[in-house]
Amino acid sequence: MNERSPSQPVYNRELFSYEQWREGFLNTVLQSACVLGVIAVILYLFTPSTLVNKILAVIIYAILLLLTFLTKFPYGLRASVFLVILYSAALTSLIDHGLADSSVLFLAFIVMTGLLFFPRISVYVLIGIITLLSILIVGWNITAPLDLVRLGVLFTVSVALIVSGLHAFQDEFIGTQRTALRTLEIIRSEHSSLEQRVEERTAGLTRKTEQLRATSYIARKTAEVQDLSALLDLVAKLVTEQFGFYHTGVFLINETGEEAVLQAASSEGGQRMIERGHSLAIGKQGIVGYVAAEKKPRIALDVGVDAVFFNNSDLPMTRSELALPLLIRNKVLGILDIQSDRPQAFSVDDIDVLQTLADQVAVGIENARLFDESQATLTQLEALTTVRTREAWSQELHGKSRVFTYTPLGLRAEKLSSSGDNHITIPLTLRGQKIGSISVARKGDASINKSDEELIVEVANQAGLAIDNIRLLEEATQRARQEQIVGKLAGRFSQSLDIDTLLQTAVRELAQLSDVSEVSVVIGQQTSETPARQKNKRGAG
Repeated sequence: MNERSPSQPVYNRELFSYEQWREGFLNTVLQSACVLGVIAVILYLFTPSTLVNKILAVIIYAILLLLTFLTKFPYGLRASVFLVILYSAALTSLIDHGLADSSVLFLAFIVMTGLLFFPRISVYVLIGIITLLSILIVGWNITAPLDLVRLGVLFTVSVALIVSGLHAFQDEFIGTQRTALRTLEIIRSEHSSLEQRVEERTAGLTRKTEQLRATSYIARKTAEVQDLSALLDLVAKLVTEQFGFYHTGVFLINETGEEAVLQAASSEGGQRMIERGHSLAIGKQGIVGYVAAEKKPRIALDVGVDAVFFNNSDLPMTRSELALPLLIRNKVLGILDIQSDRPQAFSVDDIDVLQTLADQVAVGIENARLFDESQATLTQLEALTTVRTREAWSQELHGKSRVFTYTPLGLRAEKLSSSGDNHITIPLTLRGQKIGSISVARKGDASINKSDEELIVEVANQAGLAIDNIRLLEEATQRARQEQIVGKLAGRFSQSLDIDTLLQTAVRELAQLSDVSEVSVVIGQQTSETPARQKNKRGAG
């Protein structure tokens, strides 16, 4: 089956063409005339008539055949010759047989003239007059005057009825044709408009599908990046590559909230702007500043006429621009600035897709910031823990060391001094701080293999943790004892009714602490005239 090509019109105006219709009608009439003409010529040859008339009849039929089967002749010539033949046949019939037989041919002549040439009513009247004069002139000599008048009147009435009906039909046909053509033009126009809208919708859906695919791809790629600087560079690069834009820049709001600072760009001009520390005042400069202040997207379809556009010599090819806010909980983190080298490159539909992308970028930026903050906090905690661990063990080991060595003779409080291939020393480390070591030596010449070394390392790690746990337990026990003493002193103090009694109680209780040789409690300046002073030595009552 042959399918219609895309360029072929759906509706053919020639279906309503009168010229095409009358061409077919003439061919049908000529073919019918050829069939009927054979019979008429045969009958005419066997009727009593002159030889000249018979020869003329054959010549006329031959002309009819040529008109029928040689369609290269123009339509007007073929139709005119046919009407002449029809008129000649009617006139010949009038001469030979009278008005009764020829009237049918004359009526056919008038009707065919109207059908083949669509004449006006005046033409009908002219043809009718010519036909009537032909009948009166020729029939006057062969027909009685009274019969001629009677037949002429009947013929005239018949012609008038046929002509009026045929003319009304032609007018209606022409009106219907014109209405049909107007309707066809409207349908064709609507069809063309519908096809255009369908193509636009299809192109729009295709574009939006591609944009959503690109957005999804960018979201997947950026979700894997936790470093903020790398994230911004990747966003600028992928937006330009996936959407085919001229320039993509990512601005972040500074700490004061007064400027948007360019942090990443995909174009060479944008890189130069970053090197210069390019920034825009929020609410005062460019589309970026406007969007940062208003918290809503902004499109500049023609940067040459947009009053908000900030002209930049580093991006001379920019013709249209779209700025989108990077929002988190209604807080602007920055601006995604997209520029194209084509005017009117963005539409309102683009905002929906690209704003979704901007929201995902904002989430990625917030996650990267939170990750950086958590990493910084973790690093600070680790550093603080390391410092505290070092200080704690420095105090714990200050002026003293503990060494235990196992030998075949048993445990000894001395350091292992052997060295060689059969000897290994593993440090005891705790949060990066060395607090001791484990030394192991094999008997004889047997060396320590890799498996033994890994075992000793694991034992050293576990021993370090256990030792630190003991230290922490001792510190906790000491703090608990101190808190208990403080609570006991607070209870004793609450029972004292005057200052001297309270001071004496404080001196006696503090003297009970370990390693305390003397305790003094002074109120006021420490001078020889101090009004209240209590002093007690270890063991004083």
